[in-house]
Amino acid sequence: MKKKEKRSPNPNPRNLSATKNKIPFYHLLLQYSNTALNIIFPLILFPYMTRTLGPSGYGVLGFYESMMLVVTVLAAFGVNYYGLRLLSKSAIGDTDQANTVLHLLLINGIMALLGVAIYFVYIALKPVHIGNWTISILYGYIMVIYLFNADWYFQSQEKYRFLLLRTLILRLFVLVSALVFVRQPAHLIYYIVISAINYSLIAVSTGWNLRHLLRHWHWDPALLRKLITALSPFAVMGILSSLYFAIDTILLARYGRITELGHYTVAVKIVRLSLNVFVAASIVFFVKLFRTRVDRSLQADSMLMTVHLSIPVSALLFFLAEPVIRFISGESYLPSVPLLQLFALLWVIVPLHDFFAIQVLMVHHKEKQLVIIYGFACVLSFVLNVMLIPLWFTQGAAIAIVLTEIFVLVATIWQSRSHFRFRWQHFGEVMGCLLCFPVAYGASSFAAGWSSQPVLQLIIVTIGTLVVYAGIQWYVLANPFWKRMIRSLTIEKETSRPV
Repeated sequence: MKKKEKRSPNPNPRNLSATKNKIPFYHLLLQYSNTALNIIFPLILFPYMTRTLGPSGYGVLGFYESMMLVVTVLAAFGVNYYGLRLLSKSAIGDTDQANTVLHLLLINGIMALLGVAIYFVYIALKPVHIGNWTISILYGYIMVIYLFNADWYFQSQEKYRFLLLRTLILRLFVLVSALVFVRQPAHLIYYIVISAINYSLIAVSTGWNLRHLLRHWHWDPALLRKLITALSPFAVMGILSSLYFAIDTILLARYGRITELGHYTVAVKIVRLSLNVFVAASIVFFVKLFRTRVDRSLQADSMLMTVHLSIPVSALLFFLAEPVIRFISGESYLPSVPLLQLFALLWVIVPLHDFFAIQVLMVHHKEKQLVIIYGFACVLSFVLNVMLIPLWFTQGAAIAIVLTEIFVLVATIWQSRSHFRFRWQHFGEVMGCLLCFPVAYGASSFAAGWSSQPVLQLIIVTIGTLVVYAGIQWYVLANPFWKRMIRSLTIEKETSRPV
């Protein structure tokens, strides 16, 4: 007779998080840490690179990174979205989907080669060549190898610890290598070679961790056709969502004004790096919602967590734009200040529309609606950029992006109305968060009169704003969401203690 399996009286809360509809704090911590490393290391390197390469050199990087964004999304062919959703339904560590995973990677490889071929045609026909052909070829290689990071697979299997360790090791490699080998503008090519090695090592680590799946490989044309059909809406959605966000830099580059493009790239880089935090959180909640029955209270908590993090950062970035630019990139990048202030508004807009797109519409299989939204966004972005760039150049492009993102936010909220109601209490939470703007303004005015040093201004305004804002939320408004999150963290900490 089989012995009954004894159940632990105090099961590991990490395992329970896969079955209970509660905020997955442990996975959020790992994913936030991974994203933080992807922000902290570039921010450490960022001031050095902008000063070493100058606006012109950084403008070259900005152009190729925008091209890379478009090509890699084309090459991904929606695998990152579809694979994440498909595998999130299966048990962690389940190998039944092994052949599917390998066919998805095969599709990635084929589409990467096609995307790079289109990229080289565009570069050859471009009236003003940015950089040189060595740089173009290296970025072509990076675009192919980048697709084999397979983050979607590791996230679907909740292997956030592996992703964290991989990021830490390789970010350290890039940081140290760049500080050692990149010493002047002519060394731009060295930095690109370092990036190519970095992405190659990421691909090798993926291959090593997926080697156990290889024994399940068998060529299946029917499966390939099925996957391509299923991937099509995700592919179109991914391409359109990245294209409307990259049109600005691609159109600006056609004018050949590399220095101004460098100023623009710095402002864009600061905002896009930090916005990755919310994409990371959305992935954790996306997997969580798919592993369990969709819980609207969990969705609501995720949305509230988003606004309580994003709006204060937007306020700080708006009023600290000048000291941020002076501290990170130096006086030669001061034309980036008004651009950064405009892009700071994206901290309110983008995290919210990512929530509605990923955690509401995609969870409810509404990819077609997202395709339509992103299609209109591409057209709107292109029209606005074509109209505004000749008038105000980089500021015109920034205005075009902000207006396009507002359209995407409104459209995703409207399309989500049958699955997630934006209630009056949510509106009240948003209004309470907006109090951070006058608080940040007061703190920045005080800091500007007290010191002209950007570091001191950053410290004073950040600490002062957050302390006052937290006091308002906790004592004046007695915010119920804050109190509930504190109770949840306390309970999780107590249940994680060994008996």
